[in-house]
Amino acid sequence: MWTDIQKEKIAAKVLNDEGIALPLRLLGGKYLRLIMRIPTLESRVRMAKMFLQIGVKYDELKTYNYEDKQQFMIDHSVNVSRMVAYGIVRGAILGRLCNRPVAWMLRNYMHPVALEEAWMIINSVMSTIPFENIIRLAEVTNILAPSLSQERNGS
Repeated sequence: MWTDIQKEKIAAKVLNDEGIALPLRLLGGKYLRLIMRIPTLESRVRMAKMFLQIGVKYDELKTYNYEDKQQFMIDHSVNVSRMVAYGIVRGAILGRLCNRPVAWMLRNYMHPVALEEAWMIINSVMSTIPFENIIRLAEVTNILAPSLSQERNGS
């Protein structure tokens, strides 16, 4: 799967809103790279509705073997591609107008494994649990207290 360093690199790109490049192979062997970023709140709500319509738990997806993943993609490829398209085309107007054409492009010109990985990435960044850990750490950290490397010198 992914090493910790690869996960940290992707997390840094996501937090900086640089996005992740998704390769599309067009006719003639040329490649086009679309950038998938963190979706807006409106797009997240639409994605959450689609995810709940699929009726599968995120933890179950991690335990799928090859055959289960293939069956899942056969059954839900339209919803999966539309959810990834919401990460590519953000915004209230463009998200609604361009979502279906971009999803069609993803289904027809993107490698299925890359589409599945992009979908898993965009689902994993929808969780707020890592940010809760950061908030909890910030609450207990006193920035005015001297660090361990500093000696207490009275002034």
